[in-house]
Amino acid sequence: MSERPELNDAQAVELLIQIEAGLDNIDQGITVFDKNLQLVFANKRLGELLDVPQQLLTRGTTFEDVIRYNSEHGEYGPGDVEEQVQERIRVAREFRAHTVERVRPNGRVIRVSGAPLAKGGFATIYTDITQQRHYEIELQRRIDEQTRDLRRSEERLRLIANEVPAGIAYLDQDEVFQFVNRRFAQSYGLNVDEVLGRSTHEILAREIHEVSAPYFARAKLGEATEFDLDFNHIDGRELDIRTFLRPDLRIDKTVRGFYVLSINFTQQRAAAQALSQAQKMEAIGRLSSGISHDFNNLLTIILGNLRPLAERVEDAELIKEMINPSLRAAKRGAELTRQLLTVARRQPLDARIVNVHEVFDGLRELIKPSLPSSIELNMVVEGERLFAKVDPGQMENALLNLALNAKAAIDDAHKQEQGHIGLMLRAVTLGNIQAERFGLIPGDYIEISCEDNGAGMPTAVQKKIFDPFFSTRGEAGGTGLGLSMAQSFVEVSSGYIGVQSEADKGTVFTILIPQVREAPQENEPLAPEFSTQFEGQMALLVEDQDEVRAVLRRELVELGFSVMEAENGDEAIELLQTIDGFDLVLSDISMPGQTNGVKLAQIVAKRLPLTSIVLMTGQAHFDQDQSIKHPVLRKPFEQHKLIEAIQHAQIARSNYANMDATE
Repeated sequence: MSERPELNDAQAVELLIQIEAGLDNIDQGITVFDKNLQLVFANKRLGELLDVPQQLLTRGTTFEDVIRYNSEHGEYGPGDVEEQVQERIRVAREFRAHTVERVRPNGRVIRVSGAPLAKGGFATIYTDITQQRHYEIELQRRIDEQTRDLRRSEERLRLIANEVPAGIAYLDQDEVFQFVNRRFAQSYGLNVDEVLGRSTHEILAREIHEVSAPYFARAKLGEATEFDLDFNHIDGRELDIRTFLRPDLRIDKTVRGFYVLSINFTQQRAAAQALSQAQKMEAIGRLSSGISHDFNNLLTIILGNLRPLAERVEDAELIKEMINPSLRAAKRGAELTRQLLTVARRQPLDARIVNVHEVFDGLRELIKPSLPSSIELNMVVEGERLFAKVDPGQMENALLNLALNAKAAIDDAHKQEQGHIGLMLRAVTLGNIQAERFGLIPGDYIEISCEDNGAGMPTAVQKKIFDPFFSTRGEAGGTGLGLSMAQSFVEVSSGYIGVQSEADKGTVFTILIPQVREAPQENEPLAPEFSTQFEGQMALLVEDQDEVRAVLRRELVELGFSVMEAENGDEAIELLQTIDGFDLVLSDISMPGQTNGVKLAQIVAKRLPLTSIVLMTGQAHFDQDQSIKHPVLRKPFEQHKLIEAIQHAQIARSNYANMDATE
């Protein structure tokens, strides 16, 4: 490095002038004080920044004079001037590097940076940082505002996440929970803090983790996926859960973790199953309704001819081997039609308030004869009087089907030990959670359970047992309608039926029916007795099928009637207009022509008010509305049912005649 050339005095002065001129033009103020704290140099910018008069900025001015001037003009804020001066002189004599900021009375912000000099004294630079400080303050304000907004946004998101009806979680690549909402944590009986930082192995039940693991692996590879699982909630509910997994991707498409969204689909799935079941029932209803008229007419012919045949045949062996089985088969056919319509809910419901204890007590006499000595029946009844609004016949049939189903399960198990069927009746009260579990409203219910120690059922079978025509008996018999009928009865009674079973460990069916507080009304007194013989009376039989008409004509003749026949309603009207003295009109409802049985009955009631009217129908789903005041027989029917219907019709005619005579 070359040495600097020596400068003469003139050159040195010229160089110093140039340096001072350059320092006067920079944007910062500069001062240099010697070791005696006397001013060596101050540029012009310093006076502009600090509003210091030029006479104080000349060489030789003491540091004390400059500081006193500043203190007197409020540069250091409020306080004793002399104390401010002496304190600053003390600090200056230490000749240490320092940087401070101060706000001038005019609001400008000045940064003061001092540094000691090698030969004593110090140099100080004064920088106006007002604009910079305002920028920094504005920047900090914006940062604070954005931070507050972000926190509010996080709070809103947390609130939303906690309130949505779904479990939400975020897991990293190690399957450690980094976020969960309250619902997700509560599903496992935990709070949020107890889940965060823990792995899926620690939180999820083993069977749930086994189902979820393959889908978690796919999500960690970046694949969006979803799956369904059966979830046992901490409160005991069995839920159908659909879980959605969505990967969290970095900019480079690598996977950071994945999001979990679990939604309770129990109600939606139940609704879909209910819709499917309703459609199935509607199809069965249409099928059974379509065939019921013709089928019941055929059964009327069969039963109507077999009964008198059985009475006239003297060969007891023939009756036993041929006629009686045929009668049972025909009756079974009529019962099958009724069962189909009950399952399809097209059988009329005779709902009334009944004492369930009475139904339960009568059940023993129905069940006991069908059980072998190897099966014990144990019936437990709690309380004395429990009332429900149900169809007692359907209730009895439903409970009988459960008991017979239990017997079949015990037979299938081939148990060496004693078979057991337990029937229990008791009152229960369902709270909100229990009621929701069963799809019911909270309140008081009657619980009926049927327990057996039979073969039990695997899960796949349990899901199908209420389907019409489903049976595990195979060639051993069974229509597959018994449990469907029980379910149909429970549902139309606004109740619940469920099953718990395990292969080789038996089965428990549970029925819940709403309890009512009012007792059933007392039965009305019986109608006066009438003779079952109708000698000397004349009947008009209206039926479009020849074979059915022949059967009904014979039964009317056996009862003592003289009978005239018509094939349809129009022909019947012509006979009624030309012949007087009909005591009874027995007419089918569905017939060809313009006049069906209901219309014919209306005409007869208006023109011949003293003539008894009985209607018949093969439509097992026929719903007798309030406009039909006459007895309606459902084909096929026993002769005693025909007698009862005629008696009721004659009572109505007699009451009308007495009323007319009084008037």
